Amino acid sequence: MAKLAFFFAGNVLFATGLIFHAFLYNFYLEALELSPEVMGHAAAALTAGSLVTLIPGGLLADRAGSRTTLLLGTLILTVGLALGAVAATPLTVSGAAVLAGAGSGLWRVAMAPVLMRLTTPETRARAFAWNIGLVVIWSGAGVWLAGASSAWLEASWGLGRLPALRIALLLGAAGSAASALLFRTLRFEEPAGEIPSSGPAFAPPPAALRELLILVVLVGVWMLGPALSSQFLNIFFSREHGLPIERIGFLFGVVSWGWALIVFGSGELARRFGVQRVLFASLLLFAPATLGLSLASSVELAVALYFFQGVAAPLTTPLIDQWLLGRTPPDRQGTVSSWRQLAADLSAMAGASLGGRILAQGAFDTLFLTASAIGLVGALGMIASGRALSSPPVPLSANAARGNSV
Repeated sequence: MAKLAFFFAGNVLFATGLIFHAFLYNFYLEALELSPEVMGHAAAALTAGSLVTLIPGGLLADRAGSRTTLLLGTLILTVGLALGAVAATPLTVSGAAVLAGAGSGLWRVAMAPVLMRLTTPETRARAFAWNIGLVVIWSGAGVWLAGASSAWLEASWGLGRLPALRIALLLGAAGSAASALLFRTLRFEEPAGEIPSSGPAFAPPPAALRELLILVVLVGVWMLGPALSSQFLNIFFSREHGLPIERIGFLFGVVSWGWALIVFGSGELARRFGVQRVLFASLLLFAPATLGLSLASSVELAVALYFFQGVAAPLTTPLIDQWLLGRTPPDRQGTVSSWRQLAADLSAMAGASLGGRILAQGAFDTLFLTASAIGLVGALGMIASGRALSSPPVPLSANAARGNSV
């Protein structure tokens, strides 16, 4: 349990720099008098850096170890965030963002394999849920802390807006750097260290790889549904229901804490009833709730439906990771984790772009109907394929050892 606590705390610290960056960086670029176009390029560069390292990061995790991958990701992210806090030209801003994204990609790939090493089938579902839930909770608090830090530096130290934002961004980077101190304490058996010089210890047959790839592709299809609508929900509540920006921000913050509570509870449900059952039920939340948003006439109903459609992504994230890696040999879990993260990033990029086009040509009704249909197709595809494909080689949940206590 001590190892898990250190890992959870390390993940929260690692996320600190990314949270500060996500909230403050556009304000920083604005203080530099750089254009919104540069802001868009910086966001794209962050994603591009992550995409570049996902597949190599999976190979690195399988060969050099997931702990090594975590530490390398921490180092690269810290350098990227620190450089971004002092960058002042479009080129240096984008270059720093690529570095930060690369470090983030390595971290995301290594997280799930590390959790697989640190847990047993009896504790795994709960640990995966807590890992995501803690980061969700910290994201809400971290956004507040990022804004408060910048404001405090201006008010108490008499700094101008630009230097205050710069120091706040550096504080976030320092938080991410501190995660390395906790990640270094982790000690566990790495399958990569057992690979003999004559060749890999386990070579999955091509059919097994194809099955995993099919599942990953279907995961990407399902994630495209939430990606289509999530970028525009703040505008939806502003345009369609007339809520002011401050109230929308408060509403989203409160709702995210509710999501975190459900994610925590999902770990216990998965432990009792099995990861696959809880996952399949969770996948079906998104489509009807999003369809309801296209029909909701009152703000109260819209908020309730927003809660249920929005909880689908954080709720299914730990379940999908367990579901996929539970079907994967230990010495290939880094590779499959990288596939899953690649599917997530590609879906997010495609969803943001396609969603913007749909909204520009139609109304929110069209956007929500499209997202709902894609989410339903992806969910049904995952459910059908998951039931049809071969049984996993390692236990998916505590059901594999029913009767054992945590």
